[in-house]
Amino acid sequence: MHRNKVLEKLMTQRLTYHLESTNSLNDRQYGFRESKSVDRAINELLSKIQTAKRDGKHVLVLSIDVEGAFDNLQHRPILKSLDASTCPININRRFHSLLQNRKVTLLTTQGRATKDQKQGCPQGSCSGPAMWNLVANEILNQVWPDNVHIQAFANYFVLVIEADTNKSLVEDTQSAITQFSSWCSENELAISTEKTNYILFSKMVRSPKITWNGYKINRVNSFKYLGIHVDDRLNWL
Repeated sequence: MHRNKVLEKLMTQRLTYHLESTNSLNDRQYGFRESKSVDRAINELLSKIQTAKRDGKHVLVLSIDVEGAFDNLQHRPILKSLDASTCPININRRFHSLLQNRKVTLLTTQGRATKDQKQGCPQGSCSGPAMWNLVANEILNQVWPDNVHIQAFANYFVLVIEADTNKSLVEDTQSAITQFSSWCSENELAISTEKTNYILFSKMVRSPKITWNGYKINRVNSFKYLGIHVDDRLNWL
C-alpha cells in the first residue's frame, strides 16, 4: 500500500475515534457509523411520522438527494469544518496538508498535465465518509423549528414537517428548504431535483406546490428509504 494511503487511513481512524468518543457527531447522522444502523434510521423516521399523524397533524416528508456529494465536496468546506471541530491540532494539520497538497494528473494531447485537486472525496477512499459526515454535521446541528425533523444517512437526507393547517405545512416546508438550500450554497453543493421528492400524509386532495430554487419538487405516493418502500398510508415493506 502506498505510504500516503497508510497515513490517510491512520489519520482517518484517529479522527473517527475522536469524533465518536467525544460525541461530536449529531445523533441524527446514521451513515458510516459503527454505533448506528439502517434499522435505527428507518425506525426513527417511521416513529416521527406515526407520532405526528396520531396527533392529527398534516405531515410532509421531503426526501433530499445531494448531487454527487463525495465527488463535488470542496476541500474548503472540509477544512472549515475541521477548524470548527474539537479535533486535535496535530490531526487537523495533517488533514490540511493532505488536502492542500493533492494533485491530479491528466493525459492531454500535449502529454501529462498536473493540477491541484480542490474538490472530491472518492467514495472508495478511507477518509471520504469521515470528511462527509464532518461537513454534513453542520446542517444537522443547525437550529430547526420544533415541527421540523431532519435526519441523514450519509448524503441522503429526509425532512419531516408537521403542521396543523395546509397553509402552514407549505410555508414551513418552504422555509425548511430555504434553510437547507443556504447550507448547500455555502458549501458549494447542489441537490438533484430529479431525485428529490416529497410524500404527503394528509387528507389534502390537491398536491401542494413545493419548489426548490424555482424548480418544482414532485409529489410521490410512495418512496424508497434505505431498502424499504413506504406509501402515503404508511404501509411499508
